[in-house]
Amino acid sequence: MVTAAALHQTVSYRLMAEPPIRHARRTGNEATGLGANPPEPRVVIFLHIGKTAGTTMRRILRRQFRSTEVLLIRNRILRALPRDGGRPNRELSIEYFANLPEEERARARLIIAHTVFGLHRFVPHPATYLTLLRDPVALTMSQYAYVARNPRHPLHAELVERHPTLEHYIRSGVAIETDNSQTRAISGDIGTPFGGCTDEMLETAKRNIEQHFSVVGLTERFDESLLLMHRAFGWSRLYYVRANVTPQRRREPVSPSTRRVIEEQNRLDAELYAWAASRFRASIESDPTFERDLRRFRRRNALYRPLGMVTSNLPRQLVRSWRR
Repeated sequence: MVTAAALHQTVSYRLMAEPPIRHARRTGNEATGLGANPPEPRVVIFLHIGKTAGTTMRRILRRQFRSTEVLLIRNRILRALPRDGGRPNRELSIEYFANLPEEERARARLIIAHTVFGLHRFVPHPATYLTLLRDPVALTMSQYAYVARNPRHPLHAELVERHPTLEHYIRSGVAIETDNSQTRAISGDIGTPFGGCTDEMLETAKRNIEQHFSVVGLTERFDESLLLMHRAFGWSRLYYVRANVTPQRRREPVSPSTRRVIEEQNRLDAELYAWAASRFRASIESDPTFERDLRRFRRRNALYRPLGMVTSNLPRQLVRSWRR
């Protein structure tokens, strides 16, 4: 059994910039004679950072695999595990996954989890990551709104009783997610206290992206991110309707002083986002057919949405209404 203490040593961000794992890629030119073994397909790990359109992405990803090939690490399972103080659930995901039976870990071709970098160490097959990043100001505002409107969230009661404003909520340090959440996740950080993130973590996150991530999409450019995934993995059936979106009536403009607090507290995330966005733009600009394909995808997705609203969102809305 992998213990929490052992995992803390294994997945500390300081160890997360190991040399990249080299996986053979199918080019179409491989020998096909006897004795030629095709390269093993890589397991896809979706590193889901909260409030980055990950719920929508999860639905799309699950269509690309058989249900028996998908392993979803659910938050409600992680909430039941012992933890130190108010650490986020995702820091427990690697320990949970590492202690699953090997045959269960080996069966998965798609792993979906609110997690941090390092899960691949316990996957018995070659693996690659994908994730979505979001502008840190918009991300922090969305995280706060989600906690405020969700009575089941562990921080909801404290937010309502003690942190009535976003600025107060951030300064309190009660939520690690408001302190460079994206840099923490992609650097593989476990245990750094609120306000303790370093430039070294940022550089580690960048190296991990360069060496272990097939696609780093952007929430603000969701359609383009899907096309990059199509190019990287050959996936189809990428049409969607958005899920788990903050209601428009609850979105309030952020004051200049609150924006400054967010930016100061998430300086590393802002740098990581800008760096990833630059790479993202370069990938698109290097493909002369990308804009044409994007227009075509958006036309087809607009035709899909009326049906998708019925088949995707409506059943979940009925379930939520029934639970109330």
